[in-house]
Amino acid sequence: MNDEDIVRDIFWSHPDAMKLTNACNLVFLIDSTYKTNKYRLSVLDIVGLTPIEMTFLAAFAYLEEERINNVVWVERFQGIFFRRDAIPQVIVIDRDLALMNAVKTISPKSTNLLCQFHIDKNVKAKCKTLVGQKNAWNYVIEA
Repeated sequence: MNDEDIVRDIFWSHPDAMKLTNACNLVFLIDSTYKTNKYRLSVLDIVGLTPIEMTFLAAFAYLEEERINNVVWVERFQGIFFRRDAIPQVIVIDRDLALMNAVKTISPKSTNLLCQFHIDKNVKAKCKTLVGQKNAWNYVIEA
C-alpha cells in the first residue's frame, strides 16, 4: 500500500442537511474537537442556525491534522451551496489560527466572530491565575 492510497480526510454532509444549509445560510458555527475519537482524528463540525434559533449539523469532516491545508480542504463546504451567492453572512469560530485563516480563504466576505463561550473560558482561566483568594475569585466571577 502506498502513502497515496491512504484516506487522510473525510468530508460528509447528509442530503437533508444540504437542503437546510441552502435554506438557512446566514449563520454557521465551526469548531474542532481534537483527537477524542477512536481513530485519534480531529472532527470539524459545521453547525447551521435556523431563523427560529434551532441548530442543525450542516457538515462535518474528519481531519488527520489541524494544519491550514487540511482545514482549507473543507472548502468542500462551499460546494454544498446550490447558488454561488449563497455564502454565509456570519461564521462563528474559536481562536484556532488554522481555522481562522481557512475561513478567510473560504469565505472572505463573511463576518467572522469569535465564540463567546471560548472567550469567557479564556478570560476565566486568565483571571483565576491573577486572583489568588477564593472570596475575591467569587466576587470576580459574579461581576
